Amino acid sequence: MRDAFHKELESLDQGIVRMGALVEQSTQRATTALIECDRELAQKVRDGDDEIDALFLDIEKRSLTLLAQQAPVAGDLRLIVAILRIVNDLERAGDLCYNIAKLAQVEDFCQPELKPVRALVAEMGQTAAAVMAAAIDAWAAKDDGQAADIAARDDVLDELHTRLIEKLVELKGEDSLASAIRLAMVGRYLERIGDHAVNLSERLRYFLTGEEVHLG
Repeated sequence: MRDAFHKELESLDQGIVRMGALVEQSTQRATTALIECDRELAQKVRDGDDEIDALFLDIEKRSLTLLAQQAPVAGDLRLIVAILRIVNDLERAGDLCYNIAKLAQVEDFCQPELKPVRALVAEMGQTAAAVMAAAIDAWAAKDDGQAADIAARDDVLDELHTRLIEKLVELKGEDSLASAIRLAMVGRYLERIGDHAVNLSERLRYFLTGEEVHLG
């Protein structure tokens, strides 16, 4: 019975890694779709959100079943609690990618006057994906040191977000206003993906130490 329990725990653990990889990929693809005005790629991101949602529901259901049937304690209990928290963060990060992809399908961000802004958005997207990848790597390795570094990586993303808003404020003309508003939303979505990665590293440190840690 305990062997089956720990195999299921390991499977749930690996499910987090898989789900995180999908979110990282969606972050990259959604940003590329927006920057390159690629509506087909944006649709792939939106369609891919179904897989992220399915994983979320599967991992959540199986985790709750383990809690109810096995009454885990100590480290096993902390692991399941951490997994339940992390899947929520990953599901929400996936939704943010979906929102970016949706905007990429309804708005043309390829106007020449938006070129400097697009460059910042591209950098934000790359950074957000990298922060998420680092958080997932830390989880896979169960490495407290790697988890502690995630907040510093997220600070870079926050700085890029500030620069993006400053650039958007500089845009002139009514033709750019709608795009500027939507790009501000995209910047916020990417910044929030970084926040979810920080949350993930906090969940890892909770599992490893038993203490609630705030890194952001």
